This record gives sequence, structure tokens and C-alpha cells, in this order.
Amino acid sequence: MIGGIDELAVATYGAESVDALRESCVNFFTSNGLEMMSYHHLPPPGAADYSSNITVAAHGFPQDWVDTYVEKKYYEIDPIPKRALTATVPFWWSEIREQPNLSDEELSYLDALDAANLGDGLAVPVFGPHGRNGYAGLGFGKKHVDLTIVEMATLHWACQLGHQRYCDLLRSQAPDGVSLSRREVEILEWVARGKSNAVIADIVGISTYTVDTYLRRIYGKLDVSDRVTAALRGMAIGLVA
Repeated sequence: MIGGIDELAVATYGAESVDALRESCVNFFTSNGLEMMSYHHLPPPGAADYSSNITVAAHGFPQDWVDTYVEKKYYEIDPIPKRALTATVPFWWSEIREQPNLSDEELSYLDALDAANLGDGLAVPVFGPHGRNGYAGLGFGKKHVDLTIVEMATLHWACQLGHQRYCDLLRSQAPDGVSLSRREVEILEWVARGKSNAVIADIVGISTYTVDTYLRRIYGKLDVSDRVTAALRGMAIGLVA
């Protein structure tokens, strides 16, 4: 039976730093028989911390596997996190080979994973504000584990709780939020919908020159230089839907 969820909730909500949050989560999972844990954080395109290099935190995995995962950029071809981002419930790592249309690269990665002899684990999707999503990997090692629906749901909830608190900490540590005027938000929303400056001018009832002026102000406030990045950043920070 998965235990300690009440203590995790208190520790997670009370965590004032990423290190404290990590310690709370590691303690919870290890006390419940988990040997390995990983967390893939995926900021949405347009977010200030977005990068093509996925941030991965790991605990308990053999160091040689961690080094190989990073050096060979396995995070770019690992099919387990990719599937997790389209899933709504956890699934076992071993189930990934049942997925259709796996590429040769993905199959090669799964062969390397099998060769590492890490045992089976649970893939857990986690979701955050404005598309700030992630994936948690929970490894049980070589021992066979049968989880009830309640136990699996409890682990899922624990991962989601940790992810949401991590998003909160990132937001609290970020610079002051961007503030756009009502008109600037309106212009940005039409940009996000793919409308040209001329079309936006007709819709809003202002001149194209005025639309250009608004866009320059928006670029400056969002620290971007083009309309595509402005739209993505606006969505990433919740200014536009």
C-alpha cells in the first residue's frame, strides 16, 4: 500500500525551494519502494526558459546510464515521454513496444534500455499551466510489482502535485510579469490567430500604421523580435488563449 501521501502534500505545499521540493518527492517515492526516479520538464514554445534541450532530473539511476542518456541525447528519441504527453493515465515502460509506428531510432533506444537491465517502471504524465507539461519516470528496479488502481492513482497524484508546485516555484522566481494594455492584448490575440496587420487594422478599426506601433510595443514588452515568437510567448505566459 502506498503510504505517506498526507505528509507529501504538507511538505510539497510548504517547499520554498526546488531543492526542498526534490527532497520531499524523493523521500516519498523511496519510502514506497521506488529505486529510480526521473523528471522531464517541458516548457512550452515561447516560454523564456524554452529550449530544444529537455531538462531532465534523475535520482537512483546508474550513473553510466544517466551519462549515456545525456551524451547520446536519448531524450530526443525516447518514445516513453512522448507517449506520456498524449496519455491521461500512467502506463508501464514495458508497454511502449506495443505502440504502433515506432521508428528505428526509437526501437534502437528501447534495445539500449533493455540492455541496461533497469527493470520495469511507471511512466506518469503531468500537466501544468499554459502547456507547461512534463513526464515522471518511476523505476521499481528488477523486482516484480503489481499495483492496484488506487496505488497507481496515488503515485500519479503525487507526481502531479510535485509538478504543479515546481511550476509555482518557477513562477515565483521569474521576473515581474509582462503587462499589456487591453488593446495590446487584442492585437496580440489576432496575431496569434494568423491575421496580417492590414486585416487586424480592418477588424479593430484602426490604421495599419497604428497596428505596427502596437506591435513594436508588444515586441519590446515580450522581449521578442517577430510576430510568431510574440504569439508563442503570449500563449506561454497566458496572455492569449
